[in-house]
Amino acid sequence: MTTPPSPSPPGEGQVRTCVGCRVKAPRSALVRVVLVPQSPRAMVDERTDAPGRGAWLHADRACLDLADRRRAIPRALRSAGPVDTTAVTEWFSTRTPGQT
Repeated sequence: MTTPPSPSPPGEGQVRTCVGCRVKAPRSALVRVVLVPQSPRAMVDERTDAPGRGAWLHADRACLDLADRRRAIPRALRSAGPVDTTAVTEWFSTRTPGQT
């Protein structure tokens, strides 16, 4: 017999794991990255409503660098081959720390 999962604490909302640093955080504190349809390119999904699988990252360049080094973005998106993250890198370059 299995027990149902315990509900999350009130006010915490949905929790996701950053693919860079592997730390769990509320969905609102992370940035969603998705694959561009029919292309091996990743982009930031600022509205978090694009179809398909998403990889979640803190809005911190260090987490993006860790994810790139670990090849975590293609793995999280279940891509068959390498993924071009140029658009994601540019998005992170235009953001100031603390801004999502």
